[in-house]
Amino acid sequence: MFYQLKIAEEKDLGKLIGFVEKAGVSSEGFESLIDYFVMMENGEHEVVACIGVEPVGEYGLLRSLVVSDKLKQAHILTLFQSIQTLAEQKGIKHLFLITNKEASVQFLSLMGFEEINQSSIPNQLLTLEHMKGSLEQTNVMIMVKSS
Repeated sequence: MFYQLKIAEEKDLGKLIGFVEKAGVSSEGFESLIDYFVMMENGEHEVVACIGVEPVGEYGLLRSLVVSDKLKQAHILTLFQSIQTLAEQKGIKHLFLITNKEASVQFLSLMGFEEINQSSIPNQLLTLEHMKGSLEQTNVMIMVKSS
C-alpha cells in the first residue's frame, strides 16, 4: 500500500477532525493549529495517521497521535521524524509528550525522548488545556526531546 506524508492544510481540516474523533481523540483547537499537523494518507487520500504539535514559544506539546492499525512501525517512525522536522522549522526546540502507554516508552526512547518528572515541565506548557487534561490521567509519563 502506498502512503503519503503531508503537512495538513485548511482544506484537510474536516477529514482530519473526522479521523481523530472516530478514534476517540479530542480535536479541540485544530482550526488554529492545522499547519502544525502532519498527516499520512493512503492512495485513496484517506487519513491513516496524524500527529500534531501545539506550540508555546520554543516549547511544543505533541498531541493527537492517531495511527491506523494497518501501519507498520516504520510508518510511525517516519511520522515522528516528520513532526520533529516541522517543529524545528517552526522554531520549537523542546518537544514534550505525555503517554500512559508503557509499551510506547521504549519506542519513544529510541526516538530520542527522555522521561522527566512532572516538576520539570515548563510553566508555559502548563497553560495548555491539552497538557492540563493529559496530566489528569492515571499512570502518565512525561517525555521530552530537545534539538
